[in-house]
Amino acid sequence: MVLDSTDKLIKRKVKREIMKSLKSKGFTLVELIIVMVLLGILAAVAVPRMSQSIMAGEEAAEQKFLATLVSAVEIQASDEAVRNSYKKYPQNPFDALEQQPYRDNNTDEGWWISNNSSWDENGMNGSTYRRSNYEIRHKRNDGNEYSWNYETWEPRRQCCRDGREYTEQGKFTITGPGFNGQTY
Repeated sequence: MVLDSTDKLIKRKVKREIMKSLKSKGFTLVELIIVMVLLGILAAVAVPRMSQSIMAGEEAAEQKFLATLVSAVEIQASDEAVRNSYKKYPQNPFDALEQQPYRDNNTDEGWWISNNSSWDENGMNGSTYRRSNYEIRHKRNDGNEYSWNYETWEPRRQCCRDGREYTEQGKFTITGPGFNGQTY
């Protein structure tokens, strides 16, 4: 009988040890719910910030592209000034770029020129000058389209400064998001 009671005690101790080890291997339902709530809160905070970061990145890329475009147009006009003694800007600003901007024909994402107009003859104070107007368009990855107006004026002969004719330099403007219409 003594052996039976000892066996029972040993079996109970072993059973307790097994139960303790089984309890410590898993998570309780409360712990799992708390973790899920915390992950939900983190996701609610992170997703809007991530989308704002993507939008800010796309805006920065647009501004960088347009600044590069302005530089390329200005360089081409400076080359024209060296050859002809006056600045003449290209009608199509993409003509100043070494490589044309990317546009995906399947999704229409990327950069393109639209609504290009022919030269207009306009009179001002008895003189005429020629002007062209193009629209630079960009479709972002999120499907939103943005546009900038690119307008150029050709050089023109003016009369008279100190009794002599002179050539007024050509000029251009870009107006749209991030550009206030400054004349270059």
